[in-house]
Amino acid sequence: MERNRNFYRLSALIIILILILASLILFGSYRLSVQYFRLFFHVISVFLFVMAVIMLLGFFGVGNIMKRNMESGKKSSFLTRIALRYFIPLLLSLSSLFNRYKDDVRQIFIKANNKFVISSVKKVPKEKILVILPHCLQNSECRQRIRSGLNECIQCSRCNLGGIKEIVKNHGVDAEIATGGTSARKIIQDKKPQFVIAVACERDLTSGLMDVKGIPVYGILNQRPNGPCKDTFVDIIEIEKAIEHFSL
Repeated sequence: MERNRNFYRLSALIIILILILASLILFGSYRLSVQYFRLFFHVISVFLFVMAVIMLLGFFGVGNIMKRNMESGKKSSFLTRIALRYFIPLLLSLSSLFNRYKDDVRQIFIKANNKFVISSVKKVPKEKILVILPHCLQNSECRQRIRSGLNECIQCSRCNLGGIKEIVKNHGVDAEIATGGTSARKIIQDKKPQFVIAVACERDLTSGLMDVKGIPVYGILNQRPNGPCKDTFVDIIEIEKAIEHFSL
């Protein structure tokens, strides 16, 4: 709940700042007597007002989709598309600039994206579904180092990978392990799936959602009790539910 408040607080602050700046520039454009300066300020003020409108539409789009029931099946709105394509990426850039609320915004983005995917994606043949897992799910003390896929997992029960291996085998879907964002994008490019279920931290998952074009991605956050990139774990029931929901 606190993350939601931080997200809306940052959104409102940025929108207000843009509107104030646009108003000041527009006021200055009428006070200046030099024609070219007036034209310049007019262009800048129009740009900022358009930007503020997009931010407002995106803000309401996020609010709209976050209020929905995950299983409502309602079609995503134009506002939702504005929010995911323009508003939240811009908000992420600004939050990185201010170095505040980054993970809060990322988590809202992931939740909004998942609701959008649920409302807009039809079921996919199971052989066209790809599950991408981070390498840090494997126990760091495991004697069997997995390098080329889950087939190498000996299912020793010291991490989640054994359980995930069983799930993807039972459902007949493909699964790959990525060592990072570049590796994940290469896997998607090579495999050419119709649908991706991706497990990662907030930063990597958000980056992947924005980078992958033309393929719907459902994101699942991993848990990091030992810090980033070491002995992480994920709710394997959530992975199985996602596979069952989207597969034919």
